[in-house]
Amino acid sequence: MAAKVKMFTLSTCSHCKATKKFMQDNGIPFDCIDVDLLQGADRENILKEVEKYNPNRSFPTIIIGDIVIIGFRENDIREALGI
Repeated sequence: MAAKVKMFTLSTCSHCKATKKFMQDNGIPFDCIDVDLLQGADRENILKEVEKYNPNRSFPTIIIGDIVIIGFRENDIREALGI
């Protein structure tokens, strides 16, 4: 069983789009939250969660199991996923 993948992204971010496409192209199931589409308290709560993994709050922030990857770094993502 592959590690659970959770991603915090922005709907307009090219690196975020590339990360989503990579996951889809490789058949990797993932949970994804487009932070910029949230409003009010929902957005604040998610940004606090992102900050725990990535104090700079940059996107995409990708969590694969216990591994946090900031940005679309394909080799790191492949290694974390074991593909």
